[in-house]
Amino acid sequence: MTRAQLVSKLSSRMDVTKKEADLYLTAFLDSIMETLYADGRVVVQGFGSFKVNEYKARTAKKPLTGEIIQLPVRRKPSFHAGKELRERVNAEMMQVLEAKALISRIQVPENVFSISAG
Repeated sequence: MTRAQLVSKLSSRMDVTKKEADLYLTAFLDSIMETLYADGRVVVQGFGSFKVNEYKARTAKKPLTGEIIQLPVRRKPSFHAGKELRERVNAEMMQVLEAKALISRIQVPENVFSISAG
């Protein structure tokens, strides 16, 4: 889903204009980014948590040239899905798998395609 699609979905769900929905989304995302920068962790109950992992400075080798370089300390945001989100995603996946299994068990006569195409 793209940002534009998300804005459209928010707009219709909240019964606001797309411009207002974009403003809400921007404010939400900015709040997460500011808090990550300041505190290093944001928890959205039932959805998941965002945190910043810090990686130490180290030496590395460029794959193409073999040159040895120094990588500085870096910070990288990560997301860990919450229990409710994981269960919901897995429940939907189970429904898809059950539907595929059901379809595969349905026996279709061999001549059904020749009858409908003819």
